Amino acid sequence: MELLSPAGSREALTAAVQNGADAVYFGGGSFNARRFADNFEGDGIISAVDYCHERGVRAYITLNTLVFDRELCDALVFAEQLYRIGVDAVLVQDLGLAGLIRRNLPELTLHASTQMGIHDLGGLQYCKRIGLTRAVLARETSLAQIKYLSNNCDIELETFAHGALCMSFSGSCLYSSMSGERSGNRGTCAQPCRKNASIFGRPSDKDFCLSPNDICMIEHLNALQRAGVACVKIEGRMKKPEYVAAVTRCYRAALDGADASTIARLKQELFAFFNRGDFNTSHLYRDSVKTDRVGNSKPDKAALAAARQSIQGENHRREVDMTLTLSVGSAAQLNIADGEHAVSMSGAVVQTASKPQQAELYAERLKKLGNTPFVAQKCTVRMNPDCYISAAELNALRRECINEMLNMYHVRNTVPVFDEAAAANVRNIRITADRQVYSAGFLYARVSNVMAAEAAAKAGAEFIAFEPCTFDDSATQINGLLKLREKFANGQRLLLALPNVIITEKQHQCFRLFAESGAFDGIETNNIGQIAFFDYFKNDSAEFDAMQNEKSCKTHAPLGGGLIRIAGIGMNAMNSFTMKCLTELGYDYIMPSPELTGVQLASIAEHSALAGRMLIGIHGRTPLMQLLHCPIKEHKGCQNCMGIAGAVTDEAGRVFPLVNIRYPDNCLVRMLNCRTTDLIDLFDRIPQTAGYVLNFVGEQIDEVTERIAAANEAKSGKRQTQYPNSTRGHWMRKVE
Repeated sequence: MELLSPAGSREALTAAVQNGADAVYFGGGSFNARRFADNFEGDGIISAVDYCHERGVRAYITLNTLVFDRELCDALVFAEQLYRIGVDAVLVQDLGLAGLIRRNLPELTLHASTQMGIHDLGGLQYCKRIGLTRAVLARETSLAQIKYLSNNCDIELETFAHGALCMSFSGSCLYSSMSGERSGNRGTCAQPCRKNASIFGRPSDKDFCLSPNDICMIEHLNALQRAGVACVKIEGRMKKPEYVAAVTRCYRAALDGADASTIARLKQELFAFFNRGDFNTSHLYRDSVKTDRVGNSKPDKAALAAARQSIQGENHRREVDMTLTLSVGSAAQLNIADGEHAVSMSGAVVQTASKPQQAELYAERLKKLGNTPFVAQKCTVRMNPDCYISAAELNALRRECINEMLNMYHVRNTVPVFDEAAAANVRNIRITADRQVYSAGFLYARVSNVMAAEAAAKAGAEFIAFEPCTFDDSATQINGLLKLREKFANGQRLLLALPNVIITEKQHQCFRLFAESGAFDGIETNNIGQIAFFDYFKNDSAEFDAMQNEKSCKTHAPLGGGLIRIAGIGMNAMNSFTMKCLTELGYDYIMPSPELTGVQLASIAEHSALAGRMLIGIHGRTPLMQLLHCPIKEHKGCQNCMGIAGAVTDEAGRVFPLVNIRYPDNCLVRMLNCRTTDLIDLFDRIPQTAGYVLNFVGEQIDEVTERIAAANEAKSGKRQTQYPNSTRGHWMRKVE
């Protein structure tokens, strides 16, 4: 099992390598999820990769942020540069960037970043489909699920073993960008979750309900390996080199076969070096995630000194065999081999010795490899006593041989016919609309109960997307939806909206029950693994008639003879190429990321057929975080919540509602923005796209009716007033 360590600086990279990492991951100045780290640029990346390869350590580079249209060309050029210098893999989050790299650089190894939110078989199958060789699983994936995934999909699995844990599912979060302008999806997270927050009203200086303790899996490495994990990862690119050194050393010892008592001692060392009150195992065993203050006990001076010492010199060396051949009148011959590469070079002409020479003396001189990544395992000298070569000449020969050996680890690749002009063509994306599903400019209402669905239909919403907030009464909800469909008089469409996270088999069964009910004309997905849900809708084929009652079938047969597919905001469509990839997967409509400005949306809409594919959000509270851990349950005990369950109040007094989706085996808690995003009064400035989304969660029925009516009036040209106490979101303010 591979040990993967972080490197936010060159010193941290050295710390990781010298303390036993099998691989190191680090980023360039842009396109990485830790843009405030001391990242690597230009020749610094080349030097870092060479340093790793010389010592038998793999180098992974992070391109794991969502990218804007204007950045696609630069990101592709950067990926090409990484391929040329021989990086071992690149981590990606953006679906469009992944597709772009795969089309232009098919030999570059790609790994799926944890921020893709991969936690199910569908997600792994998609990764394999587009040519990714490894997926970093969501940190919320259980041990049982890891084992299932390993047994059912031929792709490497990587999981986090130690470090900071995001409260939001798999680190996918809009809290920082909506609170300010720093996007966690783009590597500039301001970490507002680490500040004071409470579910009991205004927080005290001891309330940190959104700040989880760090994870520590050092006691569970054998279990992870048996489950099929290929690589365990240490988080910490913002941490100091001493931290990287200490954590890497401890996990190296554990992986190398330390006994239980030693592992217990190592865990205490880790706790003493850095902690946030306690350690978690994330959701490895579906246990609770603890939250605590951000405080940290400072490491003792001895531990700190030992960590610093480990960064100095060479502790991680390749073993080599050296053979020196001397013969009077001939050039000295030195051979060096390490099992992977071999070098043979000639030096100065061997002279006749004035006195007998000892082979052992020359062997001792050869072994002095100094501050190189090599150590002599075996040194053989073939000579007669009358052979002589000076120490300076022998040192020069050894130095030339070692340098040539090092060069063999400096991998350089070439790419066929690829330059910046070719990369610039990514700006000229053209998407064809192969089928028109619905007339342009429709209203798309997202609701969480049958009453709200009926109100939305009566108010004039053409699409009603239903996301159940509970599964306690699934049969009642399905019957209500089937009856509602019979009342549709204007050809409205009913869709099943899926949350970002459906992680257990029981949760899958809940949604399959709705999907196979015959109540829905389509589906809205919010995670790439949910493409697999398409198969549950029998109305995507000739079996549609058999799945629905006769009356409903005759009235509401799917347009175009197929399922209506919507890509929700959880699909992270930040750029045109991501939208292109989603259309190629069969999606009819796509909701762009809420982090895009109005200007950026207008630019994307200018692309052929994209305007006819986009659904722009114009009203509703933006979901900021998806929580598998319920802060209400932790601090108050389970309240059997449904719908609006409570709220988080931050140190500024802002109130963020918590919405609960209640499953039979657990809950998914969603933290919404403190204010409602509303653009209805700006309707004349919104690009003319396929449709407009109104998201209702917990609103009163009359509010649903009023906002849909206002949107219809705005469509017809009637000027509206801004919704009270609302925000424009990112409509006029860009994110970093």
